Amino acid sequence: MKTCVDNICQTLGETIRKALAPLIPGDYILLDLPYYANIGDILIWRGTEDFLKEMQGICLGRQSKETFDFRPLPVDSTILLQGGGNFGDIWREHQEFRLEVMRLYPENNIIVLPQTVHYESEDLFSEDVKKMNQHSHLTICARDNHSAELLRQKGFMGRLLTLPDMAFCINQQELQSNLAESTKQCLILLREDKELKEKNLHNKYANASFSDWPNIKESSAEAWDFLMTHDNCEIDSFFIENFFPREIKAGVEFVSSFTDVCSTRLHVAILRLLLGLPVKMIDNSYGKNLNFYNTWLKDSNLASLPDEVEQDAIDFATFVYRQEQEAIKKNTKEYEKVITELREQGNNYEETILNWETTIASLRQKLNRESQKHKKYKQLFNLSLLFWLLLLIFTLITIFNK
Repeated sequence: MKTCVDNICQTLGETIRKALAPLIPGDYILLDLPYYANIGDILIWRGTEDFLKEMQGICLGRQSKETFDFRPLPVDSTILLQGGGNFGDIWREHQEFRLEVMRLYPENNIIVLPQTVHYESEDLFSEDVKKMNQHSHLTICARDNHSAELLRQKGFMGRLLTLPDMAFCINQQELQSNLAESTKQCLILLREDKELKEKNLHNKYANASFSDWPNIKESSAEAWDFLMTHDNCEIDSFFIENFFPREIKAGVEFVSSFTDVCSTRLHVAILRLLLGLPVKMIDNSYGKNLNFYNTWLKDSNLASLPDEVEQDAIDFATFVYRQEQEAIKKNTKEYEKVITELREQGNNYEETILNWETTIASLRQKLNRESQKHKKYKQLFNLSLLFWLLLLIFTLITIFNK
């Protein structure tokens, strides 16, 4: 596959290194690893690991919110919290974990790696900022200018940095070793909460493929099953050594198999850039992708936003796809209804058969009881007959003797 050179990736990676390396002078621990099937968050982990290879300190552990036991840590160690897009109230469990770490380790240097900030609840946002302000050694890295401004407006008083996504620290040569041949034309990753316009359809998007990350349902089920059935040590080892590398390989092969990609997922766009491939970024429901693009990618020669005509075409293609999916869902529901009715009928038949079997068993028991009674009567009759026969013989003998 032919790739292009875009120095923006190296520039952004260097921006991260210059800002963060001085803040991690000694040993550290990396927490809130993504033990679930989201290739984007796994790419963030990979970039963080590649960045940390350059640090002089010792890694005290790599764990998720599920496996970290809140054990005592040296006060001179740095706690690193995975970056991403879960700082807020949409993926609340991650924010609750961060707040708990801040509460239990008040003397440690804590760095929240680059995050997009988004709250639906302003009151909850204010409460979280008050809790974070209680920690005197906290650094938050905002992933875009808008997120940084939101924290400032809410009165965050700790160190606040604006840095790109940690995935830009990934070793690009290792990624490109998994490049696939482009055999498909165009991929559109569906966005949510978007008003669709039905006009100006480009032929380019008329036959586009629609998809999310590959095998996301299967991988999610596998991840959840492993979390539920293994101990913490086995879980950490499985995800870091097996699950993460496999998912990254699948992601690279997936996004590189298309000539053109229009993405609502930020890390599909970032991965395309790391691979030297062009991408059009479509915004998500709360402005994450647009804010990131405006903060870091406006000078990229590979990343771009759809123009109005292209956006209309993408919208229309998406609209058509959604209509088809709705029709499939409707047919599927009708099919499931028929299956349910047949199952109910089958259950009724099974119940009838069970009743018959119960009745037959009852009749057999009754027959056995009657048979036992018949045997007893027959035995009594035979004994009675024998008695009268013996009595008759005895009587005859007595008569003859006289």
